[in-house]
Amino acid sequence: MPAAPPAPDSSAPSPDPASERRPHMEHSSSSGAPPAAADSQLAVPQPERHARLVTEIVQLPPDLDSDDSDDERNPAVDRAPTDGDGAPDDDFLSTYPDDTEELHLQHLRLENSSLLPLHLPRFTHLNRLCLRQNELSSPLPADCFTLNELEDLDLYDNRLGPRVEDAELKGASKVTSLDLSFNNIRHVPNLPSLRDVDTLYLVQNKISRIDEGVLDWCAEKMKSIELGGNRIRVMENLAMLTKLEELWLGKNKIRKLECLDTFSNLKILSIQSNRITKMEGLEGLVNLEELYLSHNGLRKIEGLEKNTKLRTLDVGNNEIEEVEGVLHLADLEEFWASYNKIPNLRSVEKELRGLKNLETVYLEGNPCQTNDRAQYRRKVMLALPQVKQIDATFVRM
Repeated sequence: MPAAPPAPDSSAPSPDPASERRPHMEHSSSSGAPPAAADSQLAVPQPERHARLVTEIVQLPPDLDSDDSDDERNPAVDRAPTDGDGAPDDDFLSTYPDDTEELHLQHLRLENSSLLPLHLPRFTHLNRLCLRQNELSSPLPADCFTLNELEDLDLYDNRLGPRVEDAELKGASKVTSLDLSFNNIRHVPNLPSLRDVDTLYLVQNKISRIDEGVLDWCAEKMKSIELGGNRIRVMENLAMLTKLEELWLGKNKIRKLECLDTFSNLKILSIQSNRITKMEGLEGLVNLEELYLSHNGLRKIEGLEKNTKLRTLDVGNNEIEEVEGVLHLADLEEFWASYNKIPNLRSVEKELRGLKNLETVYLEGNPCQTNDRAQYRRKVMLALPQVKQIDATFVRM
């Protein structure tokens, strides 16, 4: 059965941020989360290699005190030394070749003191470093990320904050994708040494405002920024990001759509689960393709006159009583309006029947469905003969 429209972004940990978009990163992201390593085993490279190692997924063996500890499960690998509380304190990467291109050091209880002994700068070909779900805190040790070829740095779910300073990351000057999601960051980082970053994830932190000038360092390159799951109240100090193609602001406290005039390149705007009551300020988004406004307080669909390239419109879980203002959206492919107050299909047919590219509609949870469950789907098929999917059900191939 086809999946329903995505739940509001940023409400829970997502796969490689880029999540959901990473179609970001990850994310997006959106490259997916790293595959799981074999249970309780540490992959050890062979003594001789003739081809460059592409990826290493590192997982420490079980603790000696663990109930699951069993020497026979991993007889070939010595247990990594620890500092007494379970966190490794030695170079357990010593057997890995210098030309490793990807390292996934995920959920290893790494602390700041664990980083320098790993001698990460020796991996001169490293282009992706994943340090998810560890116990790293701010400030990070200086020079531990001196990695001239690194493009993707993932620090998701650590203890960073309240600030991340430029000095902590400046050694990775070629990074293009930076994930700082699920930390304790209170201030949008100012990282002038990382001017190549085009994708930035700051999901589920404690950011309450975007200070003036704090994002000037990435104005020339930034294409996607994820600020969902924070405490932002006002859309401000983003106007310099004129190259932006994706803006994710779900699950904040924003009351008004504003300051969007400079985003003529924007293709995706997601501002689900906020406090918006009016669709406005969208005139400058002439290349917008996906608009997500579910779980707000909207009463009317309006303000889309200039957004003629829209392919997906999500206004689910609002207070809308009539479908309107979309008749001109000839490229529209998906219309999501579940759990509103649409009483019947008259406005649905009037606005959507002429949209030849429309393939998917979501109307469940409206009175037009809940008051006529037996005939609802058949009536939608008659009203919108071009549609292939109604809610989560394919009706035509």
